[in-house]
Amino acid sequence: MLTVLFSWVVICAASLLFGKAIVDSVYKNRLETMGRPDVYIVTGILFLNVYAQFFSLFYKVAGIACTILGAAGMILFFIWLYRRFYRKKDIRLFPGCAGVKPSPWRILAVVLCFLLTLLWTTQSPGQYDTGLYHAQAIRWVEEYGVVPGLGNLHMRLAYNSAFMCLQALFSLGWLLGQSLHSLNGFFCLAALVYAAFTVRLWGEKSLRVSDLLQCVTVVYVMQKSYDLASSGTDIEAMLLILYIFTKWARFWEEGEKDGALYGFLCVLSVYAVTVKLSAASTMLLALYPLYLFIKEKNGKAVTAHVAAGVFVLAPWLIRNVIISGYVVYPYAGIDLFHPDWKMDAAVLYEDSLDIKMFARGLRSAAEYDNSLTGWVPGWFLSQNMGNRIVLLAGVICIPVLLYLLVRGFRKREYALTALISTGLVNLAFWFFSAPHMRYGGPYIYILVVMTLGTLAGSGRMGFSGAGIKILRIAAVAVLLFYALPYGWKVTEIPQMEAKAFIRQPDYLAWPATQYPVENVHIWMPDEGDLIGYFAFPATSQKKQLETLVLRGESFKEGFQHE
Repeated sequence: MLTVLFSWVVICAASLLFGKAIVDSVYKNRLETMGRPDVYIVTGILFLNVYAQFFSLFYKVAGIACTILGAAGMILFFIWLYRRFYRKKDIRLFPGCAGVKPSPWRILAVVLCFLLTLLWTTQSPGQYDTGLYHAQAIRWVEEYGVVPGLGNLHMRLAYNSAFMCLQALFSLGWLLGQSLHSLNGFFCLAALVYAAFTVRLWGEKSLRVSDLLQCVTVVYVMQKSYDLASSGTDIEAMLLILYIFTKWARFWEEGEKDGALYGFLCVLSVYAVTVKLSAASTMLLALYPLYLFIKEKNGKAVTAHVAAGVFVLAPWLIRNVIISGYVVYPYAGIDLFHPDWKMDAAVLYEDSLDIKMFARGLRSAAEYDNSLTGWVPGWFLSQNMGNRIVLLAGVICIPVLLYLLVRGFRKREYALTALISTGLVNLAFWFFSAPHMRYGGPYIYILVVMTLGTLAGSGRMGFSGAGIKILRIAAVAVLLFYALPYGWKVTEIPQMEAKAFIRQPDYLAWPATQYPVENVHIWMPDEGDLIGYFAFPATSQKKQLETLVLRGESFKEGFQHE
């Protein structure tokens, strides 16, 4: 537990320092809006992740990477202290929060969220994919940075989520003698704190879309409680998308017309793509700030935001090519490079098919039928009752949102129409690519609350007075429904081992055997396909292992297939 807390302090300090330095420099004339803790932390996380990816191109992401980062952070901190106290400049830590005093119930909610999230993060990483390949992917970054043709060893290692580099940066194994897996817990805590300090369910005349989206964020975090200690990529990607939608809705509700503010969220959407490819359709939001910049004839702003997007994408794309030979894996549509380590196209096709089959609840290729009538009925019936209700609610909301979309265009509320359009496209992209609730459940929740919030805010369809009060009560009831099992974690404290109060439980391990490949050995699980962190390097892909060839004398030179 103490190691988790220590890692959170490190992550929070680093993200705040670098995020504040960037935001205060880039948005120095907009600090009343942008000078807030949530903006600093999100910006800092983006920068740190890009830094970790660039660093991985040259060296392993471990002690040296952290030392350089720490030295730079200390310099930034002392510069701020010098300007604040020695030169006596009025430089506030959070300029956008001046004079804001949180109410006691918000402080109590934050304390409870902190304690409960700490407990949930102080457990073994139980998510299946963490044992399958997440832990291995993180260790490759810790040990080597990036390795050519790594996907030839295990096809899932070619997914190359930017999250793995960020996780390696903050795993702190070089310092603590154990690779921590506390990053998802930090993201969830940050999301809960942001919601607790800013949500407005009571005391307002109308119920806003942004407040309902924050309720969705809280529900999502509590649904993912068992995954908080895992190293999966879903949590960061979904929380980024929820944050982007929430912040965008709040800008629209406050009448913001500043393209730079919306452009900031678009850069975040580019970052979300590097974490998980399923977030790609969120970049559709960029059309709105582009419209504002063109309207203002602000070519510099267009250039600056495009450059920022390229800066965020560049290391991820480079790593893609180095690891798999493809610009975007597992999609062969963009096939620009032909290095000797390029993965077999048949493996890419097989992996792409496996993703679709898993998402649609199919177990064999013989069951695969790409027609809607061939897979939708079985997919829907395979869902539990709660998911069926949510899916049906989402379907009902689609025509209402289309109506609101047309109305928004007529009223020239382009910020709202951009948000609704992106929500609909997100749902369609998820549904037709990999419709597993784990990958995109929040997309449905977003549609539902955008529908309810927009109608409530406009007073249409009976959403006024008593209707809004009922909606508020329903939102609180849903939050309590998910909060109770989340809070029940405190009952497990007496059963916790004494060492758990000091250290986070380590990655799980499974029986494995070494197999020779030329002059080296590769681990394979004795049963199933779970391998964990410690048997390294490893693969559960026997077919790939049979055709694996080293490009040189060591793992650093990478792999290719026969």
